[in-house]
Amino acid sequence: MKTIDTLIADMQEVIKGQGGWSGTQGSILGSNIALVANKRFSKPQEPRGYLSLSSIGTPCKRKLWYKVNTPEEAIPLEYNALLKFFYGDMIEELALTMAIAAGHDVRGKQDRLDVHGIKGHRDAVIDGMTVDVKSCSPYAFKKFKEGTLRNDDPFGYISQLSSYVYAGKDDDKVTNKTQGAFLVIDKQNGHICLDVYDFTEELKTKEQEMLDAKELVSGDLTAERQQKVPQSKTSPNSKLPMMCSYCEFKKKCWPEARKFIYSYGPVFLVDVRSEPKVPEVSMDES
Repeated sequence: MKTIDTLIADMQEVIKGQGGWSGTQGSILGSNIALVANKRFSKPQEPRGYLSLSSIGTPCKRKLWYKVNTPEEAIPLEYNALLKFFYGDMIEELALTMAIAAGHDVRGKQDRLDVHGIKGHRDAVIDGMTVDVKSCSPYAFKKFKEGTLRNDDPFGYISQLSSYVYAGKDDDKVTNKTQGAFLVIDKQNGHICLDVYDFTEELKTKEQEMLDAKELVSGDLTAERQQKVPQSKTSPNSKLPMMCSYCEFKKKCWPEARKFIYSYGPVFLVDVRSEPKVPEVSMDES
């Protein structure tokens, strides 16, 4: 029986056509992607409006409160953002199918989890370990590859994974009760890695973290907004921090924000002392 320690090397062999892949695997992958496409595109994506395992660890408690209490006030996702989510869905299906083709034990795909009424879907259990599949930029991939995500985790991925590990504590499919891993694909360069974390300490306080999150969203909004950051070392302007830039509730916290389109992407400025020489667009425009 294979172990998760050889997962990446075994998947690389499959990718190189050196064993494991079959027409059956291809057919299964095609069917799974079709199911995901039907789910994504057959009807509008509605805001969740409930507390989820993937959200309780967000570094921003205001976002958590808004997601549960005022989901209708989120900035609607444009078609390009929804299409990028579908890219991630397809990469996840491909990664898990390759893991199966490589001879690894993949179970519990998208199992529904529920702890204290907080719901979520786990990506998979591979060789007895809870695994979350991520596709990301080269910048983010470097953090997974080097195991430094704990030092810079603006979207709360570590807490998200530890929540899935905790939710699987009584699941027979999960034999490793203290560790979880990110199976990560660099969507620009095609590199893959497995980033494993031990959550022994986090699991001791995870239940209280969940109960605290439930209490937070059931009360009044008291959390402060995040701090603005300098646009650059030389600019006098200030901008939204990364987590706010990607947040669907940024207009709630930052009504004064302005969106400028640079060659490397949008920047949300909140204190403009030097007008940028790039186009400004509506905050609602993608």
